[in-house]
Amino acid sequence: MIPDSIVEAIHGAAVISVGTRDEQLRATHTLVVGAVVHPDREAITCFVPEQRFARIQNNLTSNGRVTLAVSLLTHEAYQLKGAYLGSRPTDAKDLAIQELHRAKLLSTMLQRGYPEAIVRPFILGFIYQPGMALSFRVEEMFLQTPGPEAGKKLN
Repeated sequence: MIPDSIVEAIHGAAVISVGTRDEQLRATHTLVVGAVVHPDREAITCFVPEQRFARIQNNLTSNGRVTLAVSLLTHEAYQLKGAYLGSRPTDAKDLAIQELHRAKLLSTMLQRGYPEAIVRPFILGFIYQPGMALSFRVEEMFLQTPGPEAGKKLN
């Protein structure tokens, strides 16, 4: 079960990326614009720009392995690994989640003093629609916050 601290990070102002790998263990990753933890707290759906999805999809079809990296601006960070469940085009409900995620991230970055001239184009200029919703079941979780506990398995 995904603990409260990780649920809060995923649903908060986090920089999130998803990664997969091919048969030669070469990684492919992309930024995610929003994600939701399923009510059972065993799975996650994240939202990936369609233009970046094809290569990720090839890897998922090949081996079904997914990694999600979640980083808060406080440097608190987590890595979640698991098995691909499926994907679909994003819908209006997903878009609302994405817009909320972008607003939280933008607001938090500006409050923390990141330069507006950099933050606004990064957050608001990132093309994320059309998008794909990628779901996976979480099997392992790791603390990735820099420090002596980095890499510690959480489950």
